[in-house]
Amino acid sequence: MKKHTAISLPESILAICICFMAFFVFMSVFSSASRATIQSRDRTAAILLANSLMDEFEAHSYGSPRPKSWNEMLERPVRVWVEGRLTEMNFHKQVKFKNGSFVGESGGNEEEDECFITISWREASGHKQTPVVDPNDNKVLVARYPVWR
Repeated sequence: MKKHTAISLPESILAICICFMAFFVFMSVFSSASRATIQSRDRTAAILLANSLMDEFEAHSYGSPRPKSWNEMLERPVRVWVEGRLTEMNFHKQVKFKNGSFVGESGGNEEEDECFITISWREASGHKQTPVVDPNDNKVLVARYPVWR
């Protein structure tokens, strides 16, 4: 009796299905990693913006009026080169104070105040977080910074 050594049709269909499944798994992992990279890049830029505002708080004299830049909601767009393409990220910020004595808005003689920095931005994916500064944004970073005389 002769043995057949050829591959049958069901075996070849099964092999093709396994290859397609492996390809789709690889592509979904690649897509998820790409999305996570973009989210990490945007959050890092927002953290750097919050850190620069905190540096401005440290340089600000207690009780002096706030600079105009703290009242502006739209921050200058952050432009970075990603894989040879210019990418622009728009951040919206809001700076609030607990009692306002840090920027001379309080009639009392408080010795300490608390600054609240809210930075929001728009990402293509993800659920909406609150409290966003601009209604079109869906991601937010909130930082609390204590200041005293």
